[in-house]
Amino acid sequence: MIEQAKQIGITLLQGKRNVTDADLRDAIDNILKIFPHLIGESESLYKYFESQFSVFSDNYKILVDDETYIPWLKNKKSEIKWSFWNRYLMYLQKKIAPSTLNKLDNLTDDILDRIIDPKTPGPWDRRGMVVGQVQSGKTGNYIGLINKAADAGFKLIIVLAGMHDSLRSQTQIRVDEGFLGFNTQTAMNFSNAGNRIGVGQFNKNLPAHALTTSRLNGDFKAQAAQSSGVNIQGTDPIILVVKKNASILKNLVSWLAVRGDKTPDGKIIIRDLPFLLIDDEADNASINVDPKKVSTINGSIRALLSLFEQSAYVGYTATPFANIFIPLLNEDQTKGLNLKVKDFEFSVGQDLFPRDFIINIPAPSNYIGPSKVFGLPAASSSEESQEPLPIVVKISDYTAFVPDKHKKGDPLPTILPESLKYAVKCFILSCAARRVRKQANVHNSMLIHVSRYIDWQDRISSLVDAELKFYHRQIEFNQGSIIAELKKIWIEEFEPKTHQVINQTHTYTDPEIKPISWVKVKAELFNATSKIEVRAVHGDKNVAGLTYHNISPIDYFTSEQQGSHLSVIAVGGDKLSRGLTLEGLTTSYYLRASKMYDTLMQMGRWFGYRPGYVDLCRLFTSNELVEWFKHITIASEEMRSEFDYMFLLNETPRKYGLKVRTHPDVLKITAANKFRHKQIMMLSYSGELEQTYNFKIDQRIFSNNFHATAELIKALGTPSGPVNNSVKNQEYVWQGTNNSHLITQYLHAYSIGREVVDVHKMADYINAQVGKNNLTNWTVVLINNTIAKKEEEKFLFTIDGKQTEIGLTDRSITVSRPNETVSSYYINKTMIISPNHEMIDLSDSEIKEALALTKLDWGKSENKGEPVLPSSARIKCKRKATNGLLMLYPLNYAPIHKRYLEQSTTGKREHVSERVRYSDVPIFGFAISFPEIVNDEKIEYAVNNQFIEEFDYPDELDAEDDGNE
Repeated sequence: MIEQAKQIGITLLQGKRNVTDADLRDAIDNILKIFPHLIGESESLYKYFESQFSVFSDNYKILVDDETYIPWLKNKKSEIKWSFWNRYLMYLQKKIAPSTLNKLDNLTDDILDRIIDPKTPGPWDRRGMVVGQVQSGKTGNYIGLINKAADAGFKLIIVLAGMHDSLRSQTQIRVDEGFLGFNTQTAMNFSNAGNRIGVGQFNKNLPAHALTTSRLNGDFKAQAAQSSGVNIQGTDPIILVVKKNASILKNLVSWLAVRGDKTPDGKIIIRDLPFLLIDDEADNASINVDPKKVSTINGSIRALLSLFEQSAYVGYTATPFANIFIPLLNEDQTKGLNLKVKDFEFSVGQDLFPRDFIINIPAPSNYIGPSKVFGLPAASSSEESQEPLPIVVKISDYTAFVPDKHKKGDPLPTILPESLKYAVKCFILSCAARRVRKQANVHNSMLIHVSRYIDWQDRISSLVDAELKFYHRQIEFNQGSIIAELKKIWIEEFEPKTHQVINQTHTYTDPEIKPISWVKVKAELFNATSKIEVRAVHGDKNVAGLTYHNISPIDYFTSEQQGSHLSVIAVGGDKLSRGLTLEGLTTSYYLRASKMYDTLMQMGRWFGYRPGYVDLCRLFTSNELVEWFKHITIASEEMRSEFDYMFLLNETPRKYGLKVRTHPDVLKITAANKFRHKQIMMLSYSGELEQTYNFKIDQRIFSNNFHATAELIKALGTPSGPVNNSVKNQEYVWQGTNNSHLITQYLHAYSIGREVVDVHKMADYINAQVGKNNLTNWTVVLINNTIAKKEEEKFLFTIDGKQTEIGLTDRSITVSRPNETVSSYYINKTMIISPNHEMIDLSDSEIKEALALTKLDWGKSENKGEPVLPSSARIKCKRKATNGLLMLYPLNYAPIHKRYLEQSTTGKREHVSERVRYSDVPIFGFAISFPEIVNDEKIEYAVNNQFIEEFDYPDELDAEDDGNE
C-alpha cells in the first residue's frame, strides 16, 4: 500500500516545474484522502518525495564537429509521432526521479540531433560516443535513444552488449522491457508476442520486432532470424542484441549482406535502411588490438557499418580512454583493409573513433560513485573534502588464501580467511535488515571476485557454500555461536555506520535509511539465510571436473517472472567484472590487483544506486586497491575536467583526442594492447598542473627529498620577493631566467612513486621544450605558512646563507576507522596547493585578464556563484610559454590525522584531530604548473615490457575468451 501511495504522489508532483514544500504537503494530503490509514506515514512520505525531487545533476557537455553537425530535430520535432518514446517515458516515471527523467529527455534529443535525420537521402555515416559513470544508468540512457530513434525513422537497430552470454541476455531483457514491450523468450515477432512486459503494459500495439531473444543462447542465429518472418526492409523497427563475438558478428554480416546490392566495384551495400549501432562498453573488445592488421571483432563492427549506405554508431562507456587512442585514418590508409567472411570480402572502412561528437554525462546526486565510496572529490567540488561513506573495509589476511598474481596451477586454498567469513556474515545481516525495511521482495547479491581462474572460483565456491550452510544450520536450530557473533557485528559495525550515513547529509541523503534494532534483525535471520545460495559464475557449462555444481547463470528476470527474488553469493571473475549488474549488491569482496585504470574502474560493481540500503553495503578490499582506486579517480576526473575545458573552447572530438593521447596519466589508464598500433607514446605536460599528493611513509625518502630541496634553494640564491599584489604573503619567491637546469636537476633528485608523478619524464619534457626556447625561465616558490604559531609548526631553513624560520604547511589525513594503520601520507582532496598559489608568478594585469576569462567560462557553464579567483586553466593560458612555476611545500613532520569516533548511541560521528610524527625533517612535496604551449615538443615514451609488467597488463585483455574463466 505504501508503494502505491508513493506512485500516486510521484504522479501528482510530476507536472510541477519547481516542487515546493507546499506542493509536497498538498500531495500528501491528497494521498491520505485515498489511504487514510497511512496518516502515521505522512512524515516518511514527505521525506521520500523530498529526496525524489531534490535529486540533481550537473549539465552534460558536448564536443561536436561543426563541419558534420547539421541541427535538424527542433525543426522536425512536431512532425514526429513520439509513440515509442512516450510509452518509455510513462514506464520510467515510476522508476526514476523527475529531474533525472527530464535530463534523459534532453540528452537523448541532443544525441539524436547530432547523429542525423534518418530520413536524409543519400549516403551518410556518423560516429559518436557517450561517456557516463560505471553502473550509473547508461543502459536506460541508450534504450531511451533507441525509442526516439525508432520514432524518428531508424529501421534497424543493433546493440553490441559485452562479450559474455550473461551480459548479452541481461541487456536483451532491458531492451524487451524498455523498447519491445514483450518477452522475447516467448516470441521474436511482435504479431505473435504473448505476455506483455515493461513498456508493453502501457501501449500494447506498437509494432517492433527482434531477431535475438533474452535466452542465454538467444544470440543471433541466421536460421532463427530467417524463420522469424521478420523483414528487415519492412516498415516496423527491428532490433538485435548481439554479443561481441567474432563468429556471431561474421554470421550477422554475411546474413545481412545477402539482402544488399552489389555495386559495380564489387562491394555490397544495403540502401535506404537507416541503421543505428549502439556499442555498449565501447572500450571493451571493440578496440583494434592487433598492431599488424584489423582484429576480427573490430573489423566485423566496421564491416557492419560499411555494409549500410546510411549508418550511425554511438559508443557508450564509463572509461573512454582506449577509444580516444583510436587513430583517425585517411581514405588511403583504409584501402585494402578487408574482412573475409565465407566467400565475401567486406571493406572495414574507417575505425571507430567518435569523430562527430562526444557527450560527457555527470552522474546524478543519488549515484554512489568513487567520490562517495573513497572520499575523493570531483574536479568541480568545493574546497572541503567530501567525507567518504563508511562502507570500505580494508583487509590484509588474504595473502595465504589467494596470493597476489597467483597462477592457474598454484595450490588451491583449503580454508577461508577470517575477513571473508566476516564478509559473509555482513551479507546475511544486510539481507535480514532489508527485510526489516520492507525490502523483502527484492534481489540481494554478494560479489566475491578474487581470481580469474575457473579452478580457483570452483574451490572458493565450495568453501563459501560450506561456511554458509554451517551458519544456516546454527541459525535454524539456535545452536553454536553464530547468533552471538552476528549480534556483535550488528551492534559494533552496522548500528554506528547507519547513524553515520544518516548524519552525513553533505555526502548523501536518503530518508529511507532508518536505524534498526538488533531484535528486529534477529527475527529475520532465518528467513534471510534460507534464501541465500552460492553460485560459481564462470561460464563453464560442463560440471565434469568441478567440485561445485551450482553454476547456473544469475537470472534475476526469470526469477521475477516466477514470482521470486534471488539472494545470491556470486563467486566469479571477469564475467562479473564488466557491464553485468548484480541486483541489490550489498557486499563485495574484491582482490583483483589490476592496475589498468579502465579495467579496475569497470570492475567496481559496487558503484551505482542503493536506495534505502547504502548503509548496509560493505566493500572488503586491500589497502593497495584502495590506493589505486584513488589514483584512478584522480586521473578520470582530470580527463573529465579536460573535457569541460575543451567544451568551453568549442573544440572538436579530434582535438580532445589529441589532447588526451598526450596526457601523462594516460600511460596507466588503459591496456597497452589498445594502443599497440604505436609502440611509442607521445607525452605532453602543456597546460597541466602536476602535484605530489601521496607519499610513501619512509624516513629515507623524506630525508632525500628534504636535502634535494635544500640544494635547490641554495642554488637559487637571493629571493626576488612577491610578483603581484594578490599573493603578497609569499615572500620566498625566485624569478629566474635560463634556470631550467636547476628544475630538472631537482626532479631527478626527488623521489616519489611513479603512479603519482613521473619526475624523470617531466624532466625530459622540460629539456625538450628548452630546445625550442620554451620553459626556459622558472619561478620557484618556497611556500611559507604565515599563520603557523607554535614552534613545532615551523622549521629553520637556510635561505641565501641565512637561517630562516619557515611555517610548515598543514594537510590532513582522514582515517575512516579508529585503528586503521596508515602506510602512506595521502593528502585530503589530493590537492597540495592552495587555490591562489598557482597565480604567484603572474603580474596583476595577467591575473585580471585570467579572471575575466574565467567569468566568461562560468557564464557558459551555468555554475553557481561567480568566481573570485581565476581558474587553473585560465592561469596557465595567461602564463607565457617560456615560464614555468615550481611550488615547494614543506609539509608538517607530524600531519594531522582526523580519526573518527563512532558513537552507537547518538549516531554522531565525532572526530579527534591528532598529530602522528612520521619524519625527522619536513616532508617536502611540490606542484608544477605548466603553461599552455602551442605546438609543444612532445616526448616519446616507449611502451615496453617493463612498462607492461609494472602496471600488470595482461597480454591480450580484450582477446576472445581464452578459456581461463
